[in-house]
Amino acid sequence: MDDRPTLPARLFHRWLLRYVPVAALILIVSGLLGYGLGSQIPAEWLQNPGTTGENPFMPAELTTLSLTVNNLGALLVMSLGAISLGSMTVLSLVLNGLLIGVVVGIALKQVSPVVVAALIVPHGLIEIPALLIVAAVGLRFGWRTIQYIRGRTKELVTGQDMREAGWLLATAAVLIVIAAYIEANLTIEIASRFTDADLSGITPA
Repeated sequence: MDDRPTLPARLFHRWLLRYVPVAALILIVSGLLGYGLGSQIPAEWLQNPGTTGENPFMPAELTTLSLTVNNLGALLVMSLGAISLGSMTVLSLVLNGLLIGVVVGIALKQVSPVVVAALIVPHGLIEIPALLIVAAVGLRFGWRTIQYIRGRTKELVTGQDMREAGWLLATAAVLIVIAAYIEANLTIEIASRFTDADLSGITPA
């Protein structure tokens, strides 16, 4: 009888159990700081000259492809913790958290909290776990590199590490594509059910 842990069990215990909570804490603290910044932006800054209520902090048009490319690029940078002692992963988490917080702070000046939740939750429930998975990969590789430099481990990266990281990154990539489709095609429609306001100038976080 094979008593070895299954792949999901190995991924959870070796990669996610320790590093996802660390990544989530960094993201939450950064998000709160970003919210503080966004909530302090004067309402008049939310309009471009010659426009009516358009949000200059957001791109004019989002598609599944553009969102997928943008988010996969961000996750690629986050995974570079493997070659930066985890610093790129931490920095990327901080920047993403700040951005989310700022966008929420700005959006709450324009629409109700229920609408803001509707703009974030449908794709965020998929996108944020993907972000945390990739962050876990970057943080674990970064920590192993530190341990290797300090002589605490004999191997920098094992074949098992590479295979398991590959599974996690592939899973995150699939989640990003799904989240991008929801954000580009469904989120505004869902949020519009909770308000009569024009949401054309607001882009989901």
